[in-house]
Amino acid sequence: MTADERLIAYVDEELSPQERAAFESQMACDPVLAAKVAAHRRLAARISGSYGGVLAEPVPPRLVAVASAANDSARRGPGPLPPLWAAMAACLVIGVLAGRASWPNQEPLVMRGGELVARGDLAKALSRQLASETGLVKIGLSFRARDGAYCRTFESPPERLAGLACRRDGRWVAQTATAWAPQAALNYRTAASATPPAVLAAVDATIAGEALDASAERAARDRGWKP
Repeated sequence: MTADERLIAYVDEELSPQERAAFESQMACDPVLAAKVAAHRRLAARISGSYGGVLAEPVPPRLVAVASAANDSARRGPGPLPPLWAAMAACLVIGVLAGRASWPNQEPLVMRGGELVARGDLAKALSRQLASETGLVKIGLSFRARDGAYCRTFESPPERLAGLACRRDGRWVAQTATAWAPQAALNYRTAASATPPAVLAAVDATIAGEALDASAERAARDRGWKP
């Protein structure tokens, strides 16, 4: 099984428990792989939303009749597809390709200059959103790194992605990213307790001192996260 086949099998939940555990361990150490998993999940959700209703509809009787005729022709020997089936196949291929071409590129992380950089809703949340505020992305801990840069943890339910990003050269660079599944909210849970272990490990390896309190976080946000 190739790397791409293993990724798709993971998204489709076709791996064995042992293979799944090994793949998730790999993701915890590879933010690029985690971002690819999130992208495939988003693509699957878009396709399901676009074509799910059509696939659930009953097959029209006239198409059943055409299918029967095609089967009868196959039994008699090889030959070209009936015109209707050929047209349907061509329309399906063209429709899927056109749909994919029209989808905006909305990946939350993109590779630029050898770094995984946040963009779109994720970049906006990291730049503007306080941990106490709600949005498409959940912001957790904010702190200063050992080199003085500001860093923030994030969790994105739409992409099922969590990670740690630090502000460098005017952009948010992911230090780590991992697959993440939203959990039921509990009153006693803190931002740290809801954070995946791989992200907490990255925080421990990066943080200098204590995490910012609400006042310090707001002040850093208002300064544009400048050291």
